[in-house]
Amino acid sequence: MKALEKKAEKYDKGINNLTLGRLPNINTHILNNFIHDDETVLDIGMGTGTFAILCAKKGAKVTGIDYSEKMLEVAKNKMQLEGLTDNPQIIKMPVIELDEKFSDKSFDKITAILSFSELYRDEQDFCLKQINRILKDDGEFILVDEVKPKKLGKKIVYFFIRIPLVIITYFKSQLTTKSLRNIEARLESNKFSLIEEKYYLLDTLKLFRLKKKR
Repeated sequence: MKALEKKAEKYDKGINNLTLGRLPNINTHILNNFIHDDETVLDIGMGTGTFAILCAKKGAKVTGIDYSEKMLEVAKNKMQLEGLTDNPQIIKMPVIELDEKFSDKSFDKITAILSFSELYRDEQDFCLKQINRILKDDGEFILVDEVKPKKLGKKIVYFFIRIPLVIITYFKSQLTTKSLRNIEARLESNKFSLIEEKYYLLDTLKLFRLKKKR
C-alpha cells in the first residue's frame, strides 16, 4: 500500500474496493466485541485513522502510528470533523522504532488491520516481537490481513477472482497488496496463542485474535 502515500485520499476507497465492502463490518465486529471503554489501544499502521477514531469515540485511549505523512494528514482532518483533539494520539514513526518508543506492557489491545502485509518479512518478525513486549500480560493482539486459502477449490477462486480484483484496485487507487506468508507459525514462534479466528472473502482475509503465552 506504499504507493498510496502520494494519493492518501484514495486509500479508504481502495481498501473498501479490495475487501468488497467488508472492512466496515470487520471494524464494527472488533469494536463491539474486543475494544472496551478506558482501555489503552495501539493501532499499528493506522492509515487514515478510521479504526483509531472509532476506538476513541468508544472511550478507549488510542495511540495510532503510521509512517506516511499524507495518511496522517487525512487522519487529522477526520479527527477535526469528529470534534476530536488529542485522542487518538497520532505519531509519525516506522514500526522499527517500536523498541524505542513504548515501554513494556503499555497497551491493553494492539491492532494491525490490513497494515501488517505492507511490511517486509524481517519487519513483521521484529514487530511481532515488540508487540509481545509492549502488550500487557492479559492484553490482546488483533491482526486482520490478507492470507492465501488452504483448500484447493478456494485457491482456484483466489487466483481467478482475488488477483484480478487486486489488479483493478491498483489501477483505480494505486493500492498494492500481498498476502501474509506462514503467519501462523511465526505468531507461534513469537509466543502468541490463538484465542479465535474468523475468515472473510472465501478465506482470503483473516482475523486473528491473539494473547501472549504465559
